[in-house]
Amino acid sequence: MEKNIYAISYKLKRELHHKILSTAGIVLLFFLVVSFLMSFIIFPIENKSDSMSPDLPSGSYEFVSPLMTNPERGDVILMSNYKNENIGSFKRFLRTLASFITLRKWRPFETYPTAGTRPVLRRVVGMPGDTIYIDRYVVFIKGAGDNHFLTEFEVSDSKYNAKILVPPTGWDPDFGAKSSIQQITLGADEYFVLGDDRLSAADSRVWGPVKHSQILGKALVLYFPFNKFKFL
Repeated sequence: MEKNIYAISYKLKRELHHKILSTAGIVLLFFLVVSFLMSFIIFPIENKSDSMSPDLPSGSYEFVSPLMTNPERGDVILMSNYKNENIGSFKRFLRTLASFITLRKWRPFETYPTAGTRPVLRRVVGMPGDTIYIDRYVVFIKGAGDNHFLTEFEVSDSKYNAKILVPPTGWDPDFGAKSSIQQITLGADEYFVLGDDRLSAADSRVWGPVKHSQILGKALVLYFPFNKFKFL
């Protein structure tokens, strides 16, 4: 009888250990799957400024796909402002690993040009090869091989709202984001990006054209607040 009790007890312990290990394995697998999806497939971000208003107000949340790094005209992209340094393959591996484990919350070995600067949402207005100029916040574009300039809304298939307001009396048009810029032609690896709030957003009028390597992904949908849900 005593041997049977020990045998039953040992069996119950083994079953308990097996259940604990199975549960831990399922939790770990779930974490790895979620981490993989949110690092390499789609992840949420919070828009913390009014630079993309009115379509993307401050405090809204969007899903971004890092798989989509070849934007079309009118797309909203997540882009980085850090200086892209040659950090070596080992540090690049550590950065990718840290980004994966922390769900993209921490990316070491990135040098930001301005304190507090982080990846931002901006709209792609100019594509590689375009010639662009801006007159009183209105963007005019001539695509490669085209003969005439058209406004950004005439050449884009995407429908969006840009906040183009008459500046207040006494406003310095050269202060902050310029109201007008002379013609520039984008290189083969350059994009011209703007905030939808043209009066105050920091964008390519301040930074200049951005490189393809600075594009972290494409914003697909605004999912919060729920009453503003929409595909981008």
